[in-house]
Amino acid sequence: MGSVARLLVVDDDPGIRHLLEVVLSGSGHEVVLAEGAKAALEYLRKETPDLIVLDVTMPEMDGLTLLGRIRAVRRLAKVPVILFTGGGRELGEMGKALGADLFLEKPVTGRRLKQAVEGLLAREGYLLPGGERVASLEEVRARLAQALPEEGRFKALWRRTPSRKALLQNLMAKGWTEALLRRILPGEYDLYDLLGHLAYGWPLLSIGERASRVQDPRFAEALQEYLRAKGLPLEGGGLVEELASLLYP
Repeated sequence: MGSVARLLVVDDDPGIRHLLEVVLSGSGHEVVLAEGAKAALEYLRKETPDLIVLDVTMPEMDGLTLLGRIRAVRRLAKVPVILFTGGGRELGEMGKALGADLFLEKPVTGRRLKQAVEGLLAREGYLLPGGERVASLEEVRARLAQALPEEGRFKALWRRTPSRKALLQNLMAKGWTEALLRRILPGEYDLYDLLGHLAYGWPLLSIGERASRVQDPRFAEALQEYLRAKGLPLEGGGLVEELASLLYP
């Protein structure tokens, strides 16, 4: 996928957890650690990781039972799971029957683990809110367009602070802000530009390119002239909205 993924590592051995964190974070991914099934389930009640590395032999609840609990949740049903254990191939077969994507026997090299993780992430495509995965940005665009108003209405909502906040709260509640900023097109982009690029086909500007518009002396001059022509004060009042209308045309 060429993007940063959030990986959940579940293992009761602190030494192995640390080792897995070092190996996987070295590939640029965000690694969340859980010391057992209870901590993992608490995390998974609120979050949808991009991939789970799961030890089989753990106290309280073993990894196979935890895997069954994970697959029973619709939102988590397609999250790739790598089973990680020294228990033998028979456990691997049981894991696959429960929905595991891959079984790795200990000991495993860091290189093999990274290859397994990257292979599953590349295969899975783009993770959307709610746990759905799609293979292309075109499919992402179609889903996002359903969550946004038509283009003109979107621009009008964004220019005013109250409606922009309401729009962002709605997108955050649906999981779109995290999906866009972290999973789908991670990088130095303004959310407005990401939304416009994916939903309406606008050119994608980096934050640096967006900021350069403000730093350009011509922008300050144009802003002064614009506010005078509108009869608006140069400070306060509706300045935020007026700036938004210029920065986000």
